[in-house]
Parts: sequence; C-alpha cells; structure tokens
Amino acid sequence: MVVAHARLSPSASKRWLTCPGSVALCEAQGEEQRTSKYAAEGTVAHEIAERCLLEHKEPKDFLGKVMEADGFKFTVTQEMIDAVQVYVDYIYEQINEAEIQADALVDLNVEVHCSLKHLGITGLDGGTSDALLVCKEHQFIIVGDYKHGQGVLVDPEENTQAMQYALGSLHKLGIPREENWTVIIAIIQPRARDAAEPVREWRTDSDYLYQWQDEVLIPGALATKESNADLVPSEDGCRFCAAAGNCPALYDKTQELAIADFAEDKFPEPKTMTPEQKITVMEHIEMIRAFLVAVEKQVTEEVEAGSKDYEDKYKLVRKTTHRKLDDIVFDEDFSPLAEYIDLEELKEPKVKALGEIKSLLKRKLEQNHSKAEAKQILENLIEESTNKPEGGLVIAPLKDKRIAQKTSAQNDFKDYL
Repeated sequence: MVVAHARLSPSASKRWLTCPGSVALCEAQGEEQRTSKYAAEGTVAHEIAERCLLEHKEPKDFLGKVMEADGFKFTVTQEMIDAVQVYVDYIYEQINEAEIQADALVDLNVEVHCSLKHLGITGLDGGTSDALLVCKEHQFIIVGDYKHGQGVLVDPEENTQAMQYALGSLHKLGIPREENWTVIIAIIQPRARDAAEPVREWRTDSDYLYQWQDEVLIPGALATKESNADLVPSEDGCRFCAAAGNCPALYDKTQELAIADFAEDKFPEPKTMTPEQKITVMEHIEMIRAFLVAVEKQVTEEVEAGSKDYEDKYKLVRKTTHRKLDDIVFDEDFSPLAEYIDLEELKEPKVKALGEIKSLLKRKLEQNHSKAEAKQILENLIEESTNKPEGGLVIAPLKDKRIAQKTSAQNDFKDYL
C-alpha cells in the first residue's frame, strides 16, 4: 500500500533538509513511500495508545484483540501492550508531576495537528504529534512522540521531526515570539534494541526553535524547490529514501567509497585491510547498506513488473515464513485447543510462543494417549489452529531452492498465455 505524505513531511525532514534534491528525484521517478507490515503494526500500537489516553482505557484491555491497519491484521500481543503501557505511563507521570510538585494545571492533547502552513511554503504543511502537554502557568510544553519500532534508535536532541511539531504547537497555541517558553521533546521508544532507557528527553526553548526555523527549516524547504537542488548522500538521509536505488549521487558516492584508499579494483579481504581502510568502510556503512538494499528492491520491482533483464541471473521467490496462531485459538466456543487445555494457560503471564504451546499440549496429551497418538493429535491441532502466512516476494539467485514465482506481468496476462 502506498502512503500519501506531505511533500515536505516532518518524518522525512532529516533527509530533505540534508539532501534537497531528493524531493524532486522521488517525484520524478514516481517513488512513493510504501506501507510495510512493521509500519502498520506501529499504527495499531498508536491507535491503542490514543484510545487509552482519550477513553481512559488501559492497554491490557486490548490484549488478544484483532486490529487492522493499512491492509494488515494483527492480534494484539503482550509485547505490544507492554510497550504502549510505557508511553501511557510517561504521559500521565508528566501530568501528575506538574500538578503535584508545581501545583500547575497541564492540558493533555492527543493526536494534535501541528500546522506549518502559516510559513507560506508549499508542501511544508506540518504533521501530527502523538501527544502535546501544555502548562500555561509555567510556560512549558512537552511534545511526546511514540516510536514503536525497535530498529533505528531515535534521538530527541535536534530531532527535526519533533522540532516541527513543537513549532506548529507554539503557533497553534498563539504563543508570541517574545515569550520564551520551555520546550521538552520526548521520544518514547520502549522496544529499541540499543536504548539505555525507553524514554529520552531533550530540553530546549522556543527562542532556539524559532531561530532554527528561520536559519535551517525555511531555507532548507526553499532549497528543495530549486531546479538543480543538490543531491547529498548521507547515512540518515539515504536509509529510508524511496529513490536511493536510482540516485546518481549515491551511486557515485558508493563507487568512490569502494575504491577509497584501496589500490585494487575490488575490496580486499577484511583481515588484510588496514585500520584506516576499515574506518573508511565503517564510517559509511549505513550509506552503503542503504544503497545495496535500495538496488535489491529496485531489481525486485523490475522483475515483478516483467523485466527480462535479469532472467539469466535472478528469479522471484517467496520469503520463508513461520506458522502463527489463528485468532480463533483464544475463543472458548470455537478453539480446537479448548478440549485439551485451559486457554488461560496460553495467555498468562503473557501470550505464549507457538513452541511453548506445542510443548504444553504435548505434555498434556501424553497423559491420556500413547506417544504416537499424542503426536498425531498435536499435529492435527497445530494444523487447525495456525496458519503459515505467504511470504512477500524477494529476489534470489536461480540456484536458490525455493520455487520461482510468477511476476505481476505474468499474472496480469495469465488468461491470454
């Protein structure tokens, strides 16, 4: 699914502020951001968080529920509940701390549209902040940004996305420039692998944000409109750029890096490289990785569309997937497992992994059946209670053992073949 974003969206601002030419390049190539399963999962987590704050619910109220976002369906797990709980707790803690310690009233605003249209730059429309806490008495705001992803660690300091939310909030609240308010930007990212803490804050003020707006944001936005706007490859900018696989500047940069400090026309073995050579690679590793991933994605899309350019080298195959529990498993009236086990055992203290459920069932079945019978019953139960999702299409060498898949072009014309 393709997601429609503002031309100069806050979430992509780290890219277009660094590489103004990327905006026109993406548009010229028709490259748009596509929704992934991970992004859709984040949307579900955000919806739960929003409903908790607006409807005074608790995250655990959603455990086991089936929710849909961007065409994907998810069963809410304990892991998602635990993550959302961290976010909800943080918001309420900030409110309570201000009201108890400072005897101040704090207004909670959820899913706030922080418009930047007053700046008069087409495409620079602003965005939506997950939570905005406002204390007029002590003149401070807290911009809360929930990140459900566990991959890329998000830093609140100089976070261009959240800074735009803060600027939009100051304008929305009608706070004049002469009043210097305290601004706290909080990134709540409970699942981040490399985070020392799930919540990270950066304290700044409105004076600094307005200065950044005038000196960085506005000039950066205007630069994207120049006819020959610069293409500037960077680690952060290229990572999620939709046009990375077709970017001439990124190609030139990776070529340059490939031969930098190497006398040969190919990379040497890592163990023979000098520390300086390794540093060269390490300093640009994310950029190189982004380029390689983008090229693989581009080739996959071309083959799927019917290109014959790679037919002697590559084919489309399905990603390997693993079985997952069906939603019906936890329904007492319809679950195939209800006859053999108390379904609550599968959810306490959290929803168990499929491997744990199989082990638990195996032990219970062997109490009343022979091992052979127990094994057959278990196999049947797992077949009835799970499904094996179809993996997405990926490119693979012809020698790969997986079955080649039909391309989109072949499917489109299958009635005529």
